[in-house]
Amino acid sequence: MQIKEDKQDDVMVVTVTEHLDSATASVFESRLLGLVERGERRIVVDCGLLDYVNSAGLKVFLLAAKRLEPLGGKLVLCALAPSVLMIFEMIGFTRIMKIVGSREDALRLLSDGATA
Repeated sequence: MQIKEDKQDDVMVVTVTEHLDSATASVFESRLLGLVERGERRIVVDCGLLDYVNSAGLKVFLLAAKRLEPLGGKLVLCALAPSVLMIFEMIGFTRIMKIVGSREDALRLLSDGATA
């Protein structure tokens, strides 16, 4: 797994690649929650290069969203591969998390100040 951070205006874009599983989730959790602790409130996670996610990885997305909510922040996921999106759909995450088709859509959503 690789994690890349890229600030675009007031939105932090985090790109995660390859596998997000029990072996890598703690590193991803530390990075993502660290961003929240440092004051990031609008975060896009670009999953375009993410091939696999398991329950440990899913937990990280949920933790970050829950941590941002009381702070008035937003987490938007984008560009999920069909196999990853299927996992999100099966466990009901598509109903509780904002997921859009592209990074551009996610940036537009957060930059416009729209409710994610």
